[in-house]
Amino acid sequence: MKQGLDVNAADLTFLATERDQITDLVANLAALDAQQEALKAQTQQVTQALDAQVGQMAALESRVRASLKGKYGAQNEKLAEFGIKPRRSRAAAKPAG
Repeated sequence: MKQGLDVNAADLTFLATERDQITDLVANLAALDAQQEALKAQTQQVTQALDAQVGQMAALESRVRASLKGKYGAQNEKLAEFGIKPRRSRAAAKPAG
């Protein structure tokens, strides 16, 4: 439509305002599209950074968890203070009968 309005601008002088508005809107849409693409790229970068940090955090928590179990023992109730479930021994099974 824009091309047709531009080509026939001399015959369509009564649509000059609308043609200018279309030209402005096309430019704005192109700018917004470019901005959206840039934000998508930025979102991907942030997601990758978050994933890397989550992986580092998991590895660090695993090392700390192992160190705490080494210090206190796997069955020590003190581990619960760190959000670690202590290993509890099973109750002896009752003989049948």
